[in-house]
Amino acid sequence: MTPAHPSNRLAAESSPYLRQHGHNPVDWYPWGEEALARARNEDKPIFLSVGYAACHWCHVMERESFEDVATAALLNARFVAIKVDREERPDLDAVYMRAVQTMTGSGGWPLNVFLTPDLKPFFGGTYFPPAPRWGMASFHEVLRAVAEAWSTRRQELVGAATALTEQLTPLREGTPPAAVSASARSREALMRLAAQFDPDWGGFGHAPKFPSPARLFFLLEHARHDDTARAMLLRTLDGMAAGGMHDWVGGGFHRYSVDEKWLVPHFEKMLYDNALLARLYGEAGVRLGNPGWITVARAAADYLLREMWGREGGFFSSTDADSDGHEGAYFTWSVAQVRQALPAAQAKLVIDLCGLGEKGNFEADASVLRPVRPLAEVAAELELATEAAADLLVAARHGLLAARSRRNTPATDDKRLAGWNGMAVWSLTYLGAALPEPRYLAAAREAATFVLAQRDHDGRLARAWREGRRSGAEALEDVAWMSAGLVQLYEADGDAAWLHAARELLAARLPHYRDRSGAFFDAPDDGPALILRARDGFDGATPAPVGVMLATLIRITALTDDRALREFAENALQAEAAAFARAPASATTLLLAAATAGRPLVTLVVVGDPAWDSTRLLCEAAWRHKPAACALAIAPALPIPSTLMRAVPLFAGRDSVPDGRARAYVCEGGACRLPLDDPLRLAEVLVALPS
Repeated sequence: MTPAHPSNRLAAESSPYLRQHGHNPVDWYPWGEEALARARNEDKPIFLSVGYAACHWCHVMERESFEDVATAALLNARFVAIKVDREERPDLDAVYMRAVQTMTGSGGWPLNVFLTPDLKPFFGGTYFPPAPRWGMASFHEVLRAVAEAWSTRRQELVGAATALTEQLTPLREGTPPAAVSASARSREALMRLAAQFDPDWGGFGHAPKFPSPARLFFLLEHARHDDTARAMLLRTLDGMAAGGMHDWVGGGFHRYSVDEKWLVPHFEKMLYDNALLARLYGEAGVRLGNPGWITVARAAADYLLREMWGREGGFFSSTDADSDGHEGAYFTWSVAQVRQALPAAQAKLVIDLCGLGEKGNFEADASVLRPVRPLAEVAAELELATEAAADLLVAARHGLLAARSRRNTPATDDKRLAGWNGMAVWSLTYLGAALPEPRYLAAAREAATFVLAQRDHDGRLARAWREGRRSGAEALEDVAWMSAGLVQLYEADGDAAWLHAARELLAARLPHYRDRSGAFFDAPDDGPALILRARDGFDGATPAPVGVMLATLIRITALTDDRALREFAENALQAEAAAFARAPASATTLLLAAATAGRPLVTLVVVGDPAWDSTRLLCEAAWRHKPAACALAIAPALPIPSTLMRAVPLFAGRDSVPDGRARAYVCEGGACRLPLDDPLRLAEVLVALPS
């Protein structure tokens, strides 16, 4: 199909999101010196629009406003228009999102901000409609008002921009640490989470509801010893799995639920949600003995391998909510569509199990498929044995997935992001080792190898990669999650090369993220210039990168006895303490790292030939029963390779297992207990360790 308008500069970009705007009549620029120089030279304000490929309202605003010729003409005449993919440039997004939140009290995407030529924000918002509605001015009216103000009240706008920037700047400075212990802050966080908890449906707050994996990992760490934490975790995991946010047909999870019951999702799918939730369900299922959650985890991991893997390597970023011009069209079903896709008996089972009627639970006759009745009850009505109904249901879900795959698929953002791939490596490595499932472990190794191959000569990670092109700007998220994934890979297969790669990455990149206090910025000092460098210890859609980073540093210290690295991590935790002092329920990842740092480091050392059943059984006991704070050192072969002996000193003197039975040593603070060769006894010891 011939584009409605000639190409603009975005058509040549690698980002699928930017390319989506490549034929708008707006004279878009990508962020860069060409656009910024033009704003300075012509003394024009910058219109900065930030979004991402799977953003539904970004698509809506494009159709309504950016494809409108009259709106484009006004933008082109009075502004320098810049488009940014927030996933490529999280540094820019963080700065200007904070500015809009400060100005308006809320934020989101699309993020639309007006800047002075020296990049200071003076007005902004999120979605603007094409005509006045919902008490909002139209986008055209906003553009005219801002252009008029720039012409007639320039100094007032510049003054406001300067004041706002000064207001934001202190957020990057270190704050004195709190005097309260991490354990006390953890108790406070649990109380605050309980106050926000929805006891009826699980989750926190009211609609819309987001999965909040950082909070759920925090609850998991406390679930063994705290009944309230366990109850909140169970209700939420069961609620999400039973709701429409969980893709019952294809596995994995949509972005969030628009209602409090988890029924109707916002249909975009993100790599980070599915990587984190796959591990969350798998780890909770293993540690708390819930096979249903393990099934959910497997389905999510299978979805990642089936639909999100790139042939060059690495995992894609997201898929859209929309297809055929409608949100959810790919994922929803009418009764007629179910009957068309399946044999009569299977269709009847699905329709009855999911309570489908001629009026859908989403829009018109369309429904989100989710079981709303017990299978045994439906089986009895259909005069089927429950086992036979279960087999029939498996076949039906395969049939629905096959039928769905023949529909017009939502657009996929196939760029690979280093940090999000790090999350996938971290997750799939755990699932591969703990379930166990070799396919997941193999995919994790391939993804890690792919991301490491994109580093530049300074060791800097490629924030984004697509079609052979690097783009974006490395962020703390990338370094934190890739190092976490690499350490987890070492713990799964004992190959010291993974541990070496993690330490090499940290040595090259960590110095560029620290401030004088020892705390971390989210963007490096050798990255693109910004009006300020954001720093944030609070969890968001993903766990706070600084918390992930510090937990990984502590884990490496437990394996390598690198005392300088431990001191580095402890100093950084002191510098970051103000975050969990101010809002502990929003800094749960930092709290988990702080709790780990506050006690002797625990390392489990397993020595034995990987081919022995005794080794396999000890490793399975380790993955199933050790607390998350316990690092795991595994010998990949006997005798233990010298490279591993040097990397992990706890292996010294333990490379001989003469009777053919593997040994496990529980070591705390460098001192090891007597070896264990019984998996049941090892499980008892591990369960008794502090979470």
